[in-house]
Amino acid sequence: MFGKAISITAASALAVAGLLAWSAPAAAAPVPQAAASVPGCVETDLDDSGFTDELTVTNTCLYSVRVKVVLAYMSDTPCDTIRSGRSVTWTWGYPGRFDGLADC
Repeated sequence: MFGKAISITAASALAVAGLLAWSAPAAAAPVPQAAASVPGCVETDLDDSGFTDELTVTNTCLYSVRVKVVLAYMSDTPCDTIRSGRSVTWTWGYPGRFDGLADC
């Protein structure tokens, strides 16, 4: 009977150690930086109805903005400055797909 008590005690100790290891906070993994969002006063007009896509970005802010076009399956565009009240148009072909704008 004494042997069983030791086994139960050892099993309990292992269970507690497992619970402590399970509940301990894990080391934080590095989180990738999300692209900064562009201001709401920057408007986009996308025409993706054909083989070549065309995106016009208009800056209705009272200040200049720097943006880049984020594309899937192709390289993103370089950062471009759009002055207040101005528009810039980008075009790209298949297989590129517009994924959004990022602030530079």
